[in-house]
Amino acid sequence: MNNLKSIYIRKMRFTEAKLHFRNELEKCFYFGDRFVEVIHGIGTYTLRNMVIDEVGKLDYVSIIESYNPGSLILELDVPEQSFLNKLK
Repeated sequence: MNNLKSIYIRKMRFTEAKLHFRNELEKCFYFGDRFVEVIHGIGTYTLRNMVIDEVGKLDYVSIIESYNPGSLILELDVPEQSFLNKLK
């Protein structure tokens, strides 16, 4: 997992975390990042569950089990770099 990008939503309120997560995930996709770590913290797992729900709505993201209970590793199915360059 080279160049693992991070999305930090720990200690954010639910609505703010959800918006930040979706915006940052979209940026990772367009920059061609294949693996992303979402740092959500432990607590009550409210943010972790939100990330799982949001990923379930997307067909280009899957969850890779993380050994850290405070984060999730996501794999993005990013297109070829030449296609991404056309979108920029």
